[in-house]
Amino acid sequence: MCDAGDSEPSSEHRAQPFLSRRALLVGAGVAFGATAIGWDLISPTLSATAAGTYLRPCGDVRISSSWQDHRNRTPPSGEPGTDYAVPVGTPIRAAADGVIVDRKDTTSTATGRYLALRADDGNYIRYLHLRSSSVLPGTRVSRGQVIALSGASGFGYESGYGPHVHVSLWLGGTPLQLGFTNSVDFENYAEPEDPMPIHQSSTYLWNSVVPVGIWTRVPVATNLYWLAQSSATVKETGDLAIYFTASGVTRGFQVRVVAETLNASGGVTNAAPQPALEIRGTIATTRNSPTYGSYSLPYSLSGPLRLFAEVRALNGGLRIQQVTVKKNYWLS
Repeated sequence: MCDAGDSEPSSEHRAQPFLSRRALLVGAGVAFGATAIGWDLISPTLSATAAGTYLRPCGDVRISSSWQDHRNRTPPSGEPGTDYAVPVGTPIRAAADGVIVDRKDTTSTATGRYLALRADDGNYIRYLHLRSSSVLPGTRVSRGQVIALSGASGFGYESGYGPHVHVSLWLGGTPLQLGFTNSVDFENYAEPEDPMPIHQSSTYLWNSVVPVGIWTRVPVATNLYWLAQSSATVKETGDLAIYFTASGVTRGFQVRVVAETLNASGGVTNAAPQPALEIRGTIATTRNSPTYGSYSLPYSLSGPLRLFAEVRALNGGLRIQQVTVKKNYWLS
């Protein structure tokens, strides 16, 4: 069924656990729990619970035929793999860092056009039924790099199949070394896909003088201060950035985020200020020229909690003219 050209040296390396973007935010950011509020940098190693490392070829799309489906056919597929249903011409991204070791540019045989990747972990991945590929054998590629376009090629035709991309995986060897039927289920080694995050952006013209040496709560809209909130039943994970435009800055100002724990009636029972960031005026800054600063924070909220920002002026006459908040987040 498959052409030659697969004979790469064997390797004993295996795929290692990987974190989705949402899990990375939790691992690299600040985790707040209502029972033990405080800031705590979570080790990504300790948080790694995902089953695999590999990027799916076209993101979170429908699987039209699984690896087990291929094996259950009569007769079984000669090269079991996972079929991802995507329109012809969909960009295909490399599952991992590695080197392209084989490429077939004709529609002949059941594979149609294909591309083969030897990942840096020693494993071997093939993408079948392509419309075209954009990298030659010997090319080093990076995880997520576009390497081909999906198609339906096979049996000598551009449309030998319905539109999809077929992905096959062999651990520690090539199909010629291990046998075409000895592939493993790519989905068992694929990175979990996060849903698209919710994006939120707002700008508030605050235009307020900030007292020297006193932490002052930052509004994000009229009489609204909350950057993020969670409840006993809804968690929130995301990353936020706050952008400030200020005038009258000679020495500078400080910014921090505070997490508040709430009781069942909405009262505050505890507060946990995070480490402050200092934003200084530049040498060219005069009292009337603007100073721009930003504060960013990955976070995870679990329990009845809310976040807000505070600023503290380091010199008199400092005015925060504008506050812009942008965040991407998931609710669960």
